[in-house]
Amino acid sequence: MRSRNVSAPGTYGKSRVASTSAVEEHNGTRWDDGSPIARAVHTAGNVARDFSVSPLARDDWIESVPLDEDGHILFFKSTNWAASALGPVETWSLGLRMHAFTVFADSRAACIYWGPEKIAIYNAHFAKLSGQVHPRLMGRSFRECFPELWADIAPRFDQAWESGIADSVSRIPLLTTRNGYPEETYFTGNFVPIRDIDGLVGGFYNSAMEVTKQVIFERRSAMLNLMNVPSGLHDGSLDTHVIPALKTNGLDITMALLYKVDEESTLGKTQLLLQSKIGVPDGHRLAAEQADLNSAVGLLPLFRQAQNEIITLPVDERFDGIEWQGCGEPSKHFSILPLSTAGRLFGFLVVGANPRRRIDFDHHDFMQNLAAKLSAIAASIVSAEETRKRAERLEKELVESEREIRYMAQNASVGMQHLSIDGNIMWANNQYYELTGHRRDQQSYALAFAEVYLEEDRPKAISAWNRLMNGEFSVSVELRLRTRTFTPPTGDPEPASILSLSNPYIEDGKVKSVMTCTTEISQLKWAESFEARKAADAREAKRQQEEIIDIISHEMRNPLSAIFQCADMIQNSLKEYKTKESTETALMDLLVSNTEHAAIILMCANHQKRIVDDVLTLSKLEYMMLSVSPRPIEPLQFVQRAVHMFATDLASHDIKLSIKAEPSLAANHVGKIMFDPSRVAQILINLLTNAIKFTRQEPKREISIQFGASLSNPRNVFSRKMNWAPGNSTSNETTVDGTEWGDGEVLYFTLSVTDTGVGMTNEEIKKLFHRFTQASSKTSIKYGGSGLGLFISKKLTEKQGGEIGVCSGPGAGSTFAFYVKGRRAPKGTGFPISTTISSSSPLATEPKFVERKPQGLDYIHVLLVEDNLVNQKVLSKQLRDAGCTVHIANHGMEALEFLRGSDAWHDKIVGFKRVDIILMDWEMPVMDGLACSQEIRKLQNDGEVIRHVKIIATTANAREEQIQRALESGIDAVMPKPFMTSDLLTKMRAMLSPTPQD
Repeated sequence: MRSRNVSAPGTYGKSRVASTSAVEEHNGTRWDDGSPIARAVHTAGNVARDFSVSPLARDDWIESVPLDEDGHILFFKSTNWAASALGPVETWSLGLRMHAFTVFADSRAACIYWGPEKIAIYNAHFAKLSGQVHPRLMGRSFRECFPELWADIAPRFDQAWESGIADSVSRIPLLTTRNGYPEETYFTGNFVPIRDIDGLVGGFYNSAMEVTKQVIFERRSAMLNLMNVPSGLHDGSLDTHVIPALKTNGLDITMALLYKVDEESTLGKTQLLLQSKIGVPDGHRLAAEQADLNSAVGLLPLFRQAQNEIITLPVDERFDGIEWQGCGEPSKHFSILPLSTAGRLFGFLVVGANPRRRIDFDHHDFMQNLAAKLSAIAASIVSAEETRKRAERLEKELVESEREIRYMAQNASVGMQHLSIDGNIMWANNQYYELTGHRRDQQSYALAFAEVYLEEDRPKAISAWNRLMNGEFSVSVELRLRTRTFTPPTGDPEPASILSLSNPYIEDGKVKSVMTCTTEISQLKWAESFEARKAADAREAKRQQEEIIDIISHEMRNPLSAIFQCADMIQNSLKEYKTKESTETALMDLLVSNTEHAAIILMCANHQKRIVDDVLTLSKLEYMMLSVSPRPIEPLQFVQRAVHMFATDLASHDIKLSIKAEPSLAANHVGKIMFDPSRVAQILINLLTNAIKFTRQEPKREISIQFGASLSNPRNVFSRKMNWAPGNSTSNETTVDGTEWGDGEVLYFTLSVTDTGVGMTNEEIKKLFHRFTQASSKTSIKYGGSGLGLFISKKLTEKQGGEIGVCSGPGAGSTFAFYVKGRRAPKGTGFPISTTISSSSPLATEPKFVERKPQGLDYIHVLLVEDNLVNQKVLSKQLRDAGCTVHIANHGMEALEFLRGSDAWHDKIVGFKRVDIILMDWEMPVMDGLACSQEIRKLQNDGEVIRHVKIIATTANAREEQIQRALESGIDAVMPKPFMTSDLLTKMRAMLSPTPQD
């Protein structure tokens, strides 16, 4: 071994200080060139650190150790180190002082064993693991405090000291007193050699982790895995399957009594028979060989209590004389486990608990698993015994009354057949041939019985046969016939189904033949399938009902919030005007503001009207109540009026829109056309809404509308690549009959909307035009919408004798086209000209809102996360009027980005913004409110967000389960839309007010 100077006990720390002071010299300190650390210092630019100004160099260095909440550092300081082998802390070497700082800063359980005596210095986490050794361990040697481990650990210390390489220990067993008694525990850790200032090993750094639960769980699992549940025909009793495994785990099974129910008990009595025992001497008062469950012998009264559940009780004087297994200590508790399945009692197991472990969840879980495994074994054994007895009884009866049985079998209502061991039909009754359609005169051959089954079911039949040949006593299998069909009450005929139940005839342990009973179950199988379809349809109907309720609620509540807030501002405007100086400018500002609020109310009301109209239209379409009212319409004016509704959206997103009349109008001399403008406008508005929604975020933003007329074959007007929605391609011709349509020539009004949006794949196109369905699940998240518009448009075109379709490709934009049937109007031959509406159109100008000065209310810094621009504008204005500073985020990702630049972020940037509370919408593109709130709470738990920022959800999702879901996502409170801003401010102030605990 390497030779080194070892100081006498009580001076090891001091000798290192003296040694250090003798070899250091820089700014008054000299370094010994022989030290590895000194050489490293000289190598690094020949610049040494001035340790004389370091807190570690002072005699009172111990005062620099940061205090902790547990008071452990004070305990460390109060230890009489002068009486230890390390000596007074003022004499400790610089290396030991640094390592002491490290161990107290470690968030793990850690301990330093310093010097030849391995003197312990440890942190508060290690103290909790050390149990009864703490506080005696502090300042004492490893050998003194862990004598039971010293023989195993000492060689590891020596090897690590010599090699300078860490050594690990795994699952060291320790008796730790932490709950008032010696507790069985296991630890895994390592011993890392650590250097003193001279570069030599001065001690060991030990970090430990408790693995007690893992070790005990594996030990108990290993015992349970030794208990195999028998299957099929088998030998052995309950105790031979259970007791050997229990004996392998004496620590957790300190004693055992196994009783089974005597199946031959007389009616009304439950007789228990002792099967085996562990640690219970013969003749012990608890080990009654046989007893009635209703008696008072031994533990029988407790057995009655434990018939339906496991009970655990303290050990009493009745257990005197037990030869306790495992560590030899008497158990403090015992458990009684009922062995039962499906209400049938098989027996009881009494086990003693580990005296060195608590009666906790792990113990109860172990007992539950043990009871379940034993119950399964007992059930299998009883089932095998019953099956064996039943087979023996049947065989005897067959021998005694073969003629009677054959007569009964021949005329039985179920099909019966007797098969040889090669699968040949030896005999079958009439019902079998009628059920299966098997020909009586068919030549017999091996596995002939399988001939009547469907090709795909024959492997199942052969597998069942092989199980019988391998000794399985009873095999049941459902099969379909190829020789017979079943005609259900509704639907097409299908192959008939039968249930086959087979039992082998066994002699001298060998299968001699097989008896099979066959019953038709075609009606039952059809009924099961029919009921399953009905249940699936009911679930789907319920899902759709909840979905439409959620969609309508959300789409109606969002504009309601803006309406409430605008109306509130209009209502309070007069009062506000009276409190100010009455000037013409103030009055004009008030009128302009109220006009803007009224315009917002009208816009929101129109949005709600469209939602209601959609729902009513859908309802009328479902119940065939929708009427069509034709009027003479000039096509260009019709299209321009529809486009005018979107002028603001087009301008705000800089979308160029063009309207073009097809040459077919002039070629066919079409002026005005008879059709229902409200129904056709509803289709056009839906298509324009989608075009704007999917184009507004693209680099190229263009929409073109083309319209025309066709006298026949309207599909030919459009591209051959058009994918027409499935359904009726034409409507009933009576839709354009009747006096209101006039007697003009029948024609088709054609219209298409082309955009430069994101486009769609063929798979996404197939999902269109269905109720509540969008092309992709990501569509609703990024662009919003309910998936109802295109479904209604399809129904409206069909109602008016037309079709709707789409032509699209990924990144190539989309063209939606439709046509409806109408008639040529009696008058009107004016032909349209091309026109273009772009963002520069005067129709697209957006009104400017007048901002008011704060009213001196509470100065709250608010982050408003809202994607609806109207709600965003209205609510932010009202909050600013109330004296708040408002920051805006359009979705969850922007909110997270704002937080990183706020005073709530752990690493503040220059110019950070203050945030007191977050108002969070739910349904938003990119990242919704729930996902954002969950991420904020995760960042808070990780220490990225340094304080709890209150979050109020301002959402139209107001069902109870939705509110609960929001709260579970980390939101503090929910403010359902619509709401008054004054109520919101009251809630904000209440949440931000300090509580008595604060």
